[in-house]
Parts: sequence; C-alpha cells; structure tokens
Amino acid sequence: WRGSCHCETVQWTARLESAEHVLCHCTTCQKLGGGPYSCNQIIPKDDLKIVLGNENVGEYKYKGASGKFVNCFFCKTCTSHIYHHQDAMPDKVIVRTLLLEGGSNMPATKEIFGEGRLSWVKELQDNLES
Repeated sequence: WRGSCHCETVQWTARLESAEHVLCHCTTCQKLGGGPYSCNQIIPKDDLKIVLGNENVGEYKYKGASGKFVNCFFCKTCTSHIYHHQDAMPDKVIVRTLLLEGGSNMPATKEIFGEGRLSWVKELQDNLES
C-alpha cells in the first residue's frame, strides 16, 4: 500500500495483512487527531518504508498508558500523523490506514480502547478487547 501525508511531501509504503481499519478510541488519538478515533493497523516495523521526504518527518514523544514512551512521527509541513512507534512494542509500528491510497474504502473491523468511545459513536461487533 502507498501512503502520503496531506501535502504529499512525505510518502511511504506499508505492507498490511488485510485491508481494514482498527479504530482507536484512546483520548490521545482523539486529542492528536481532533476526532472521535483514529484509523490504524499494527504492522511489523520493517513493513513500513518512507520512500520520499524522510527529512521532513518530525517526532513527538509522550508516555503512553503502559508508562513507556510512544513516538509519533508526522509531516513537519502539514502535520499529518504517519505512524507511531511504542517502546512497549519495539518490533511494531502503528500506521494510520486512512492515509493509504484506497484507505477510505477499507472497512472498520476492529476497535481498541473502547472505554474512550464517545457516546454517539456506535460500537463495532468485533471488539479486540472483548
């Protein structure tokens, strides 16, 4: 899958096992994205390759719910969040699937941090926390 930020300065490829979104309802994703959830997939770190604009990738670091650091990588120009890397999952990255070509056609099939789901957002049938 090819992906790009809003201004297309940063472009990447990501290998996904399946074409689907995992919705994250955590308050951090809500605050960073300004919406009710983020659309993601957790993939092996080596399955994400920045192919253009790596020098324009910025980093924001915070402590996650695990108490370990989460590194958020974003375009310095348009601020699109590209992926996150958590110290708690050193061999994985969390890629923003809606930024992938065709991402808007992927179904949302799973969700995480359901306790943060806003009251007006319908719960999916296949909740990873169930």
